[in-house]
Amino acid sequence: PAVSGVTAFFLFDVGEAINLDQVRRVIQTTSPSRLASRSAMPAYVQYQQPPLAVGGDSVGIEGVAGFRLRFKIFDYGVVSVALSRSLPDDWPELIEAGLQVQEDAALPAAAEARCRAFASQIASAITTPRDAYLTEDYFVFTVTSSAGEPAEPLIEAHGDDIARLLRVERDTLSRQERDEVLRHRLSYLAHDVVVPTWNAAFVYDTEAGAASAIEILEFANSQLLEFRYYDELLNTQLGDIYRQLQTPAWF
Repeated sequence: PAVSGVTAFFLFDVGEAINLDQVRRVIQTTSPSRLASRSAMPAYVQYQQPPLAVGGDSVGIEGVAGFRLRFKIFDYGVVSVALSRSLPDDWPELIEAGLQVQEDAALPAAAEARCRAFASQIASAITTPRDAYLTEDYFVFTVTSSAGEPAEPLIEAHGDDIARLLRVERDTLSRQERDEVLRHRLSYLAHDVVVPTWNAAFVYDTEAGAASAIEILEFANSQLLEFRYYDELLNTQLGDIYRQLQTPAWF
């Protein structure tokens, strides 16, 4: 039987760096997180510095209503807040529930509040903590099956629904837009497929395969958040340089 779920990632740049050894000392329940091994993934795809993962309940921080809470701490100053819950297996109900999750305006604020509560617990491990957090969010919808059923029939039968879900659109999309969403899908084996978009992704795979895809997507968004931080930093520095060059000087 297929099992459906959603993981909403809210990533925050909380500081210049995070000392993971210090985090281990502060929170004894954390453990190294590695990309799960699977036949579709080369063995060399690993973190250079494995992040640490800890459940919200392990540090006394409650999850958001209906969502399980998990933190992941990256050494380059990013904390990822993952909110996960199951979804209905019936496709119309799955799509409706998925749209509601993405439309829930309270989730980002709830995630940031929990990130700040967690950051206060590991404050001694954070170098140059930020007052204002730069953020990135991403939604991953999964349908997993242990039966190894092929992915292409699922795309043919529910491609319209998947496209609407990833575009956060309740009305029927045009054929052109549907095809635009689905043409970016990736498969390695006959029974897996990932449909990525800028803000969300749909994953169909075994439970282990879906877990690997989710972790890769989370890592990619943490890197995107860092790129955005350095882009803003560079723009600020260039602005200061230009102002200095334009200031009249007496020789």
